[in-house]
Order: sequence, then C-alpha cells, then structure tokens
Amino acid sequence: MTDATAPIAQLCAVSKSYGSAGGRELKVLDNIDLAVNPGELVALLGQSGSGKSTILRCLTGLVEPSFGRVLAGGEPLHGINRDASVVFQTFALYPWLTVEQNVAVGLMSRRMPRAERAEAIDRAIEIIGLGNYHEAYPRELSGGMRQRVGIARALVSRPRLLCLDEAFSALDVLTAENLRQELIGLWRGSDSALSSIFMVTHNIEEAVEMATRIVVVFPRPGRIGLALDNPLPYPRDSKSAEFQRLVGVIHECITTMALPDLPPEAPVAGAPISRARSRMESIPNVPVGQILGLLSILHDTPELSNIYEISDEIGREFGDTIAIVKAAEILELVDTPRHEVKLTELGRRFIASDRQGRRTIFAEQVFKLRLFHIILALLDEYDEVDADRIVSDIATALPYDNPEKTFETMIAWGRYAGLMDCNMKTRKVSVPKDEEEDEEATG
Repeated sequence: MTDATAPIAQLCAVSKSYGSAGGRELKVLDNIDLAVNPGELVALLGQSGSGKSTILRCLTGLVEPSFGRVLAGGEPLHGINRDASVVFQTFALYPWLTVEQNVAVGLMSRRMPRAERAEAIDRAIEIIGLGNYHEAYPRELSGGMRQRVGIARALVSRPRLLCLDEAFSALDVLTAENLRQELIGLWRGSDSALSSIFMVTHNIEEAVEMATRIVVVFPRPGRIGLALDNPLPYPRDSKSAEFQRLVGVIHECITTMALPDLPPEAPVAGAPISRARSRMESIPNVPVGQILGLLSILHDTPELSNIYEISDEIGREFGDTIAIVKAAEILELVDTPRHEVKLTELGRRFIASDRQGRRTIFAEQVFKLRLFHIILALLDEYDEVDADRIVSDIATALPYDNPEKTFETMIAWGRYAGLMDCNMKTRKVSVPKDEEEDEEATG
C-alpha cells in the first residue's frame, strides 16, 4: 500500500542517456533528485535541450531511467504511474473522434461500468467548460478549446498528479492566461481528486504565477541548478514587488549560468600561439540569421541593452534569447557584463561592413572555435569528408551535446563564412568552390 504522505512521484539520483552517432551515448540527465509532494504545484524551468521533458517522462513512467530509482507513493515505480496524467504541448486529439470520444480515450485502460464511465466523461467535460460541445469535432474548435479537451482527457481518470508539458505554449496570450487560472482553481478546489501539478515550462513569469515551488534545470547534461519555494498568495499579482523579485532571482540564475562573466583565456607560457582557443566549447544551435538580427537590433537601438528587454523586443522566449546572445558572444561580436548585452568593437565593425566584409569577419571568428577544427583539419587533407565521421568526432569532443544538431549548426555557420558546405543527399562535406553564397545561407 502506498503512503499517502509520501511524494506522489519522485526521482532519486536519476540519470538518462540515449544512443547517438557511432554507438555512443548522449547523456541528457545527470543525478536528478526531484520530488512532487501532495498538495504542491511544481514548475520545472530550463532552456531548450536541458532535459525538462525527459524528467517529466521519467516521473510518469513513460521513460525508464538509465540509472537511479523512480518512486510513486514511496514505492518503486514499475511501468506507468497510474496516479498521473499528462497534457502535452500539442493538442494530440484524434480528428475523427468527437470531444466526448476523445475524452473517453483517457479511460481506455480502466474497466468500469458504462454508466460510471459516461458520468466520468460528462464530469471532465463540464469541469473544463465544454459542456455544450460533446458532439463537436476538433476541427470545429479553437486552439484553446482543443487544449481544454486534452486537459479533460487527462482529468477524466481523476489522477492525483497532473503533468503539463509546455501545455500553454501553443496558445495565444489571453487563452493561456485564462486556462492557467482555471487550472489553479481546479487544483485548489475541494471537489477534485487532483492533489498536485507538475508543469514543464520555459516561461519564467508563468512559473512564478502558478507554482508553489520552482526548480531550474541547467543543460548539458540536465541537472538541478536551483530550487526555491514560492510563498506568494493566490491570486498572484504579476506587478507586485515580490513577484518581480522572484522573476529577477530566476533570471539572474539562468543568465549567470548561461553567460558567465569569465576573464579571457590567458596565454600559457612557452606554448605556441594558436588562432584557435585552447578550450573545446559548445556552440548554441542558432541560425546565422538570428545572430545577425540581434546585432542589427543592438546597433539600431543602442538604448536597448538589458537582456530581458531584448527578449521582449525580439519576441523570443528567454531561453532562446540566451542561446542567440551566447552564439554572438562566443564569436566575440557582443559582450555580456551581467544583464547587459553590448556590441564589441569587432561587432560594430561587423555591422558597418559590407556583405563580403561581414563574411570575412565571421570566417575569422569561426576559425577560432576549436570545434570547427574537427572539420577544417579533415578538409585540409581530403576533398570530401563523410558527415557521419564528423558527427562521430563531435560526439567524442562534446559528449553532452546532440552531435547531429551541432553538426547542422556548424555547417550553416561554415557555409555563411565560406569555409565549408555539405551535400545533404550524399552527406559529404567539402570546401565550397564558389564562396559567393546566396542569402538563404543566413536562415
């Protein structure tokens, strides 16, 4: 028998790895300790690729960890956690089924009398405010209504734990806000079996608005970086000083981790001077066009230097903005003292240059990144290099990164710089014969 006071779901020293190119393992989670207790609303924050969704899937039994233990109610979890239901980012409805039939899918694994089943379906549909839409099909519903059906399908089995995997990110601002408030009301209400909510999000304000406890995950590999309680009373005022203080604490934590203020590498006495940096560094998976867009905004709007304001200006999530800024920083085109993002002298020269001048500067900066020497050294020796060989070398150099995505980013950067190209049909990498590329290379 499970202990009613024990965590509904718990990870104990959980690590998770997946197979990658060349039979190597890509470690996405490292030594995760995390518990969701009765009565909690826990928000898990982190950048894209930090392993948030993998944590959710381990908690619910959808994914088995490579190492560590998963508990449910204090007991080892074998298979799916039947006390938990999941709402995903995409609506994931069956288009040929009505609202009522889609909600009924949530009871497929449970045997119950027909009358009891119908009552449970009606109750779930009423709870999420679609009482007049039993016979409607998904194509007849708005995005917000379709997500409500997904929530009803998760609630129909009366779970103790509701898991939300970026459940509001595909909705417009007003619809998302309304659904957030309704879920908080449902969770806090006395007429529901729902005890706890575990939500994965990249929206800091959303986490502070909803959660009683906020956990921040750092990437490569995913690991717990910060956990803090949120004692603000409901309903929460996003303009209050304490709300903004909590948002600032989390911003500071993520920014410091992603964009640390490190001194430049000092030359080693007696060592030969190299154009490449001494440390192998990950590169963010960011298209060239987004880097150029950031530089243009910094040049055209010099008063806009705060990274949070930049994120609002470009309309990107904070984690995406961090990645774009990081990409520009490792190319030495911007500097990031604390929360500021400023063009360097090289960045200003880049913006002032013509098309060819920009590519020349970009090529010089790319050449300084040791990761690119994996490809460039091979291209010095061979006319063509197999992409799989390069991906395998990247996996060895950066075991916590996704080698295929890193390879695609390197090709995009190298193509813009005129240093390399790849035929994606043959998967052969070569030095481009014509360095004049069209503008699509920036995408």
